[in-house]
Amino acid sequence: MKLKAEILQLSALRLSRGISLEAIADQTKISVYYLRAIEDWDLAKLPGGVYRDNFIKQYAGAIDTDLAEELSFKLAKASREEAESEASSAAQHSLLRSIKETIARGATLLFLLGSAGTAWGDDAPNTAKVRVDDPRYQALRNFFDKYKCPITNLAGAFLEAADRHGLDWRLLPSIVFLETGGGKQAPLKNLMGWNSGRTRFQTQEQGIHFVAERLANAPIYAGKDTRTKLRIYNPANKQYAQRVLAVMEQLMPSALASR
Repeated sequence: MKLKAEILQLSALRLSRGISLEAIADQTKISVYYLRAIEDWDLAKLPGGVYRDNFIKQYAGAIDTDLAEELSFKLAKASREEAESEASSAAQHSLLRSIKETIARGATLLFLLGSAGTAWGDDAPNTAKVRVDDPRYQALRNFFDKYKCPITNLAGAFLEAADRHGLDWRLLPSIVFLETGGGKQAPLKNLMGWNSGRTRFQTQEQGIHFVAERLANAPIYAGKDTRTKLRIYNPANKQYAQRVLAVMEQLMPSALASR
């Protein structure tokens, strides 16, 4: 994000007008620690994503409304470019992983063909670690079938992404259920409404793995429980976390899901 020059301009204007960081902190309820990080352009100290942009916008608005409006436009543009770059990187990573997995599967092809006792789902090419005798797999497929969701074939992809990143296996499909009606309204293959639904993914599987990785590893989400992750995922809707958790319970009660 290349907006350091704009922040330096705002900082100079703040000083010329005699506005202290403490005054801005009182007005915006943003700590002086974060305000100094903005003026030093030390973004690593700020929360990520929309929280970071919101802090910068409030800081700018407390100094000059015209400059704040211009900065908001540039932030929105930079956020779109950042999201597109992340999606592109995720696509490249997914392609490389797919190539490696294809090579590995090729090395054991004869063994797999000869193993009569091994049964894989119809989405097995992308979910080689998920067996159809996994009770979670059938629970997902039954849920999607019940609500006529057009993503039954992705049950294995949801489980693989959850297992790979240490997420509750019910989380991703429950978000999809609320955000896009279980995949019924996802024209950009963006099943989980990532980046307010503006990010385009090359495949639905790519979007599943991308969001799973972000929910597990992005600084704003890492180390937090499921309820907190959901509150951050959609901070504008105070009922969002509870609604997703309710879908998760419908998919499988927590007492059974953890067994």
